[in-house]
Amino acid sequence: MKLLRWKYSLFLIVGAWWLPSGNAYAAPNVTCEAGMNTAVGSTGNVNISDGVTPANADDARISATLNYRCTNSGSAGYVSVCLAVDGGNNNSTYPPRYMKNGAVDSSLAFTMTLPGSINWGTRNSSGSEFNSGSLAIAENSFISGNVAIDISLLSNYDNALATSGTYINDFNGSHTALTFRANEISSGLDCSTGNLGVDQFPFTVQATVIPSCSVTSTTDVNLGSHSANRNNIMSNNSSAIGVTCTNSAPYTIGLMPSNNSIDGAGVMSGTGNNTDKIPYQLRSTDGASGNIWGNTATSNNVGNGVVGTGDGTSQLKTVYVTVPSADFKPDNYSDIVSINVNY
Repeated sequence: MKLLRWKYSLFLIVGAWWLPSGNAYAAPNVTCEAGMNTAVGSTGNVNISDGVTPANADDARISATLNYRCTNSGSAGYVSVCLAVDGGNNNSTYPPRYMKNGAVDSSLAFTMTLPGSINWGTRNSSGSEFNSGSLAIAENSFISGNVAIDISLLSNYDNALATSGTYINDFNGSHTALTFRANEISSGLDCSTGNLGVDQFPFTVQATVIPSCSVTSTTDVNLGSHSANRNNIMSNNSSAIGVTCTNSAPYTIGLMPSNNSIDGAGVMSGTGNNTDKIPYQLRSTDGASGNIWGNTATSNNVGNGVVGTGDGTSQLKTVYVTVPSADFKPDNYSDIVSINVNY
């Protein structure tokens, strides 16, 4: 009897299977910072003007620079940056925004606009946030950019009534927001579609109102026509002088005839070869013996001038004139009076 024996060997077949792979990207690793009128990462300040007066309270302006910088510590890609600002710590609704002087109940209205006169604001409230669009950023590098922000005082908000002092609106803490998105491709990359950023770029906006006065209108005092035997001629003009001064700013007004008399005693000249001179007296009150209005006033002493306190609007002053006699050659007589405002 034969015994059949089967021999067998184990063979280990090692196979290699190559799995198909798609395109693989290393993502950029981006951080961004911003700064208003300063280097990125610093607290900024925008000073509209150190000399706001009733004359420029409705249109004083400055062009500030909003800077941003994004740093990439990863692979090349793209980044989109959004920068937003609300009404600041003085008002939750805008426009307009307001600067306040903490010492007084007074304010200055102002606006902040992006290029194209677009109100700079936030995506969820008034105005529009700044959007850089999709920007290429190389591996282990940075990009930087800036945008001009026009900041100006606004008309029709009684800015001219502001009293002297420094006015501020503080855009710190949550009043600003920086949002950015980064990706390895630019398609569909838009910072405005992401969650509102928590990074800030704090800054202040300020302006200083100073004591100021200006003569904003003048009209003549017409003494009329009189016969040669007329004496004690008197006339006045209730709107002879219009003076606009900063609200609450004290001032004095002096008047001086062309002969430089500090006592307001002038002479009117005729025309052509007429050498006659008609004397006259400037006065601040009515009547032949009214108060003399001359030019001894200073900023600290009314002298023989007229005192007032500004309210930001044009204040009209009455000028009285007396003439002792009209006994002169027939002619048209006149003189020019200088107005000096001290404040």
